[in-house]
Amino acid sequence: MPPRIILGVNLTFAKFVYGRKRALDVARDDLDTAHVEMVPDIEFGPALFLEDPETFRRIHGEVAAHARAIGVSIDTVLTFYRDPGAIAHPEPAVRRAAWRAMESISAMAGIYGARYVSAAFGTMHREDHDDPRRREALWSEATAIWGEWLERARADGLDRVLVETGAALREECATIAQTRAVLARLADHHARHPDRTCPVGLVYDTGHGVSRDESADDRDRDFLAWFRAFPDDIREIHLKDTDPEFLETRPFTPASRGIIDPCRVVRGIRAALRVPEVYVMLEIPGKRGREIGERRAIEDLRSSIAAVREALRAEGYREDPRDRTWVFEESPLTG
Repeated sequence: MPPRIILGVNLTFAKFVYGRKRALDVARDDLDTAHVEMVPDIEFGPALFLEDPETFRRIHGEVAAHARAIGVSIDTVLTFYRDPGAIAHPEPAVRRAAWRAMESISAMAGIYGARYVSAAFGTMHREDHDDPRRREALWSEATAIWGEWLERARADGLDRVLVETGAALREECATIAQTRAVLARLADHHARHPDRTCPVGLVYDTGHGVSRDESADDRDRDFLAWFRAFPDDIREIHLKDTDPEFLETRPFTPASRGIIDPCRVVRGIRAALRVPEVYVMLEIPGKRGREIGERRAIEDLRSSIAAVREALRAEGYREDPRDRTWVFEESPLTG
C-alpha cells in the first residue's frame, strides 16, 4: 500500500514577522493547512533554555495549547539556525555549545507533542574538511553528539530523529553514499541502545542537490534515485521547486517553474517509499522581516499548496477530512 501523505507547511516563511501563535493562525486561516513544521527561534532558543528553563517551557507550552485549540498539529520541529552545524568544530567547547542548541530543540519538540525532531547532520569548515584525517575525526565526534541527541529525543517523548539531506559535501549527507554511511552509524547506535534512544529517519529536501563539481553522479541530484535508495528511511520531504543548479528556492507557480514536478514527486512516493506515512512539508521562505515579502510568500504558498493538492488527486490520492491526511485509492487509472 502506498504511504499515507501528510501535507503541511514549514513555518520558516513567518520568521521575524509573526509570533508563533499568529504563524499557526496564518497556516490555518490563510493557507488552509492543519499540519505544520515548527522552526526554532533564535531570539529565545538555547540561551533561554539554559538560563530559565521554566519560562522556556511555559512559552512553548502556551504555543502548544494554542495549536490544539485551533486544530493545527505541530508534527515536526526542524532547526532553522546553524548552531547544530558546529558539532563538527575542532574546538570541544564549541561542539558542546552546539549540543546544547540541539538539546533545546528536542525539548521544544517534546513540549509541542511533535513526532519528529530534525536537523542537518552538521557543517564543517573548508579548512577542516579538506584535511582527510581531521575530517574523519571530527565527523566521528559529530556522530557521538548525534547519539546523545537520540537519547535526549527519546527522553522528550519523540518518535524519531530525522537527518536532513545536505547540499554540499561539507554537510556529510549531500550524496546517497554519504547519507547511507551516516544513517548506518546512527542506526548502529540505536541498535546498541534500543531502550534509551529514538530510531533514525531521513528528511529529503528537493532543493538540496549537490553540485556537479562535488559529485559527478547524477543520481545524487535525482529525487527518484533518493526515494529508491532510502525507501524505509524517508519520513519527511521538504518540497519546493528549484533551478537546475539547485541555487534557488521557488514556489510551484507557472511564473517560476523549475525542475521539480509535484506529480512526479507524488508518483515517486507512491511507487518507491515503503514507510506507512510521509510528511510533505512545503518550505518556501519569504523575504524575512519585510511584510511585503511575507505577503508574497503566503500567495506563493497558496499557489504551491493548490498545485500539490492537484498532483495528489491526479495520482490517486484523496484527502481524509477527519485528519486532513491524504490516502491512496487504487483505480483503473492509478492502480
